[in-house]
Amino acid sequence: MSDYLNLEAGQNEILIQLKQLPTLEFNSQRLVTFSMIDTAHQRPKGTAKSAFGRHRSRFVLGRHFFELTGDVIRTQLLSEFFPKHTRKGIVITEMGYLLLVKPFQDDLSWLVQEELVNAYFRCQEAVTFHHVELPSLQELAAIPVADAQSTVTRADKHSKQLHGSQGSNGMNLRKKELKALRPAEKLVHAMGQIGFDKYKWEVQHNG
Repeated sequence: MSDYLNLEAGQNEILIQLKQLPTLEFNSQRLVTFSMIDTAHQRPKGTAKSAFGRHRSRFVLGRHFFELTGDVIRTQLLSEFFPKHTRKGIVITEMGYLLLVKPFQDDLSWLVQEELVNAYFRCQEAVTFHHVELPSLQELAAIPVADAQSTVTRADKHSKQLHGSQGSNGMNLRKKELKALRPAEKLVHAMGQIGFDKYKWEVQHNG
């Protein structure tokens, strides 16, 4: 079942009790990882995972959680949610989250639960896709080659992370961004060559 999930890592982050949480969605349904729960509740690493393991029989696959294969995690660019080389990952639905944190009875947990439900799981704001900004070729040519290479690499990474999921609405934006990224990549590659003539390039492209 996990092989057919089309997850989307949202661009926006949600602030829960001064803790920044990235957004993760499947079919417009917000999901969380064990690590995200630990962060939001300010619990030691592994707390949520242990709680899930202790009460595993209470959780129903497809209702309370989804299982992800390592291939899904890699191909859908979910590296920020799971450690490198993760072979299997679990993502938790809103119902699963509320079931998981039932034993969390401290004052902070009561606050976090309400905020996560209202500001994260039930947030009515539609997923938005923002264009990844990239300087013009002329602007790239005018800055040091190391800075230009870093700028293009960073823009490509952000474009993949935000808009690279197959089947997501962001794919069209990703294609548009690639049209700008490919010439930029060629330029910074040329800039790194010994024989690159910056003045000649500017004359050719500004004339």
